[in-house]
Amino acid sequence: MTIEFWYWWALAAVLLVFEMLLPGVVFLFLAIGAGGAGLLLLVASGAGLELQLFVFAVLSVASAVLLRRSLRRLQGRSDEPHINARGAALIGKTFFLDQPILGGRGRATLADGSWIVVGPDMAAGSRVRVVGINGTELKVEPAP
Repeated sequence: MTIEFWYWWALAAVLLVFEMLLPGVVFLFLAIGAGGAGLLLLVASGAGLELQLFVFAVLSVASAVLLRRSLRRLQGRSDEPHINARGAALIGKTFFLDQPILGGRGRATLADGSWIVVGPDMAAGSRVRVVGINGTELKVEPAP
């Protein structure tokens, strides 16, 4: 069986579909490698399987190394940097306690959810400021 250039391009297309459907950026680099191997086979139709696999591997690794930095810079430029870290967006916010903090723990409604709050004992209605987050718990202190 002879490998045609479009086999590599079909593999690249399938890998791009995986890239769109699955989280992370992994299949993009493999798709670039497959596209390059297909291009090699289009230009040099007599290239052996070993050379094709070598080009696939080298281009996949090279694209991962070279494009990773660019993709991270793009990721850091979000208009909503805390979109997937709701608690981090709440640090520094002040609000009033719905329920008292007793024994160092309580609950409060903030934004669109109910949160466990950890801090010094305080009465309901006290004004507090979020100073940290630990999982789903907000660390609070009395606000001035």
